[in-house]
Amino acid sequence: MSTSDRRVHVVHAAVTLEPLEETAARAAVDAADAGAVVLFSGVVRDHDEGRGVTRLSYTAHPTAEAVLREVVDQVIHEHAAVHPASERAMRVWIAHRVGELAVGDAAFVCAVSAAHRGEAFRLCSDLVDTVKDQVPIWKEQFFDDGGSEWVAALG
Repeated sequence: MSTSDRRVHVVHAAVTLEPLEETAARAAVDAADAGAVVLFSGVVRDHDEGRGVTRLSYTAHPTAEAVLREVVDQVIHEHAAVHPASERAMRVWIAHRVGELAVGDAAFVCAVSAAHRGEAFRLCSDLVDTVKDQVPIWKEQFFDDGGSEWVAALG
């Protein structure tokens, strides 16, 4: 998979039931011309607003993966317009997991490699924020007091 911007290669963009492996994401974007690899891993934590969380369940709209890919292309295009200086290729690996997740599981992973740290940090941050804002994925939190709550992963 690649985008219209020749400088950024999307090596993976998916919504999946499979566990996310941070080391695989990092390895997929690693290259000899990359002086920086930035990895974001959103993991299930054991609390939310003072309540103990035991697990999460993520549900995605059937269009979620297509929307994810569109968002990635959009962010890359915007990034290239604002930060045109890089001559070297950048690489992106991004995925959001759905289904049942336990505390400590990775729910969302984004890895970006670039020649320099600044551009890798900027692109990774922009991707994470925009995906969380626009991709139709929702989570249900299950609490240690027996309650549960639906939370939009959007925003």
